[in-house]
Amino acid sequence: MTNKLKSVIKPKTEWDSWKAELAVAQLRTHTSMEGSYHPAELSAPAVRSGADDHMKYPSRNGNTLSYRDGREEKVQL
Repeated sequence: MTNKLKSVIKPKTEWDSWKAELAVAQLRTHTSMEGSYHPAELSAPAVRSGADDHMKYPSRNGNTLSYRDGREEKVQL
């Protein structure tokens, strides 16, 4: 019974043999994509209902409520 498994050990290479492989790799051409792609589904951001509800509430800084329109109110303790 003979075992016909392939060897996983890389065969020995000559010194500087990588230069020949590099020359072959440099001959390969690479063409970048041409044109542009503008899918309709990415033209507007995905927004779920109620996602901007936080905008109507003021920010609190200490005892002061600051609204987005610039007005400020003191908090009654």
